[in-house]
Amino acid sequence: MSPEVSVPVSSAESPSRPALPMSSALCLLILIVLIEIGGGCLFSHFLPKAGDREALWVTALLRLLDFCLILFFACQSGQGISAIGIRPTEWLKGIIKGLEWSFGFGLIVLLTWAVVFFAFHINLLQFLISSSTPAHFWLIMAIGGIFAPIVEDSFFVGCLYNSLRRKLSPLWSILGISILFALLHSVRGIPVTQLIGGLLFTLAFEYSANLLTPISIHILANCTLFTLAYSAWIKGILR
Repeated sequence: MSPEVSVPVSSAESPSRPALPMSSALCLLILIVLIEIGGGCLFSHFLPKAGDREALWVTALLRLLDFCLILFFACQSGQGISAIGIRPTEWLKGIIKGLEWSFGFGLIVLLTWAVVFFAFHINLLQFLISSSTPAHFWLIMAIGGIFAPIVEDSFFVGCLYNSLRRKLSPLWSILGISILFALLHSVRGIPVTQLIGGLLFTLAFEYSANLLTPISIHILANCTLFTLAYSAWIKGILR
């Protein structure tokens, strides 16, 4: 009889890693979609002439409700926040991995911009610049740059992807959640940026098995994009 050979399985590929049950993940998906749609309808109905500041605060409130639901389902699972990929003993490790991924992805983006700019004289950063004097820059950074990525990655990656990954292969799980991530963002046209973001965040989680990794990438990416989009000096340089 030949001896048994044990094959090590990484934590990112282990089917036994903590995750929400699929039924809980689907229930959470329905509830959060209802919150987002219902909250948006109520906002447009009762505050039809509200400005950007009010819209930002409504966004923050809806994301807070989403986050409370995520934590509730995680606690109900009996696994705590480890069910969504957060292990208190590995916070720093996840953040460091996120910084490494952000550095590598940033180099790719910079090289792409340089090639397109010098070869075709097209400045991709111009598509990011919407205003040189934003009305509520720090509010945008706090809500859209920091809080929203935490909630979105906790939901799409920590809840949905982490649960789906126990049922499907990495390829189909990554593609499915990335497409869902793109479709559930209300943007005009084809949500290319959101699709790339979904692919990047799920891949980062697949290889790190730590939710803090995609959260760190997402926060850095959003804050960088917002800074570029609302920076007067870079707008002056690029024109």
